[in-house]
Amino acid sequence: MTLAVLNFELPDPLLERLRQRFPQLTIERCPDKDSLFEHLPRAEILMTFMQCSQKMLDAAPNLKWIQAISAGVDFLPLDEIRRRGILLTCGRGTSAIQMAEYATAAMINLARNFHLMFRNQVQAKWERKVPQQEVYGATVGILGLGAIGAEIARRAACMGMRVVGVRRSAAPMEGVAHVLGPERMAEVFQQSDYVINLLPATPATRRIVDRKYFELMKPTACFINMGRGATVNEEDLVEALRAKKIRALVSDVYEVEPLPADSPLWRLENAILTPHVCGASPQYMQRATEIIEHNLGVYTSGQGQMIQRVDLAAGY
Repeated sequence: MTLAVLNFELPDPLLERLRQRFPQLTIERCPDKDSLFEHLPRAEILMTFMQCSQKMLDAAPNLKWIQAISAGVDFLPLDEIRRRGILLTCGRGTSAIQMAEYATAAMINLARNFHLMFRNQVQAKWERKVPQQEVYGATVGILGLGAIGAEIARRAACMGMRVVGVRRSAAPMEGVAHVLGPERMAEVFQQSDYVINLLPATPATRRIVDRKYFELMKPTACFINMGRGATVNEEDLVEALRAKKIRALVSDVYEVEPLPADSPLWRLENAILTPHVCGASPQYMQRATEIIEHNLGVYTSGQGQMIQRVDLAAGY
């Protein structure tokens, strides 16, 4: 029987659902290193969450397909996967709802300056002069109009916001006033009151958001970082915040994680920092299982098309 190795803690009811639907597969849950490397030599399928090293690939000579349940795949040895002709699919879309809610909360909190009022609360300070704004009528620029960006755009449009954004294909999208190609990313920074970064980490996007883009932003504009920390030049970001070239930051991702205690980001009054939690949700595994189930059905039957296939040349 075809062996599928599952290298994360999928809840028992969801694992049992997969086993019942695909009796032609042997599905082994291997959350620890010993059981993983015991089964990898016979594995044809690897299902993983944020873990797949070169050593794991070397131990799996029969591997034909990797199903990552994370949206990003920058943690994988993509060159080796491509060289070996291994099919790669990901969990794109599993985080769209919770990340859109995070982005919405970030914009509203920034508009009402909740971060300033929270600091006043800690000091028992009554201050009614903290500026209060609206998101209604503001422009949000989204860097990366994939599944998550599209969900944010729909919600922002419903709140009366104007949406502009960047994607590889500049085809029109629901709720987006202007879809621009990557070569026009500067226009998003110039126009936006809130810039939301959802860019994937690839060689082409490493530290792409830097000083030249922050200098294009309005001094009243805010930057919300939710994609991959490697896409932002953190030194340039800190400089822009310190010099008040931009108003404020909400960041959930960083160049180094956990964020080091000596990072200057911790000490900026105009920064709100969260510990890479914007994709967390009690519904995550259920949504990931729906992708796995579909793709296993295609793989075992040879009919249909797998969803969330990764372009190994592009890196996402």
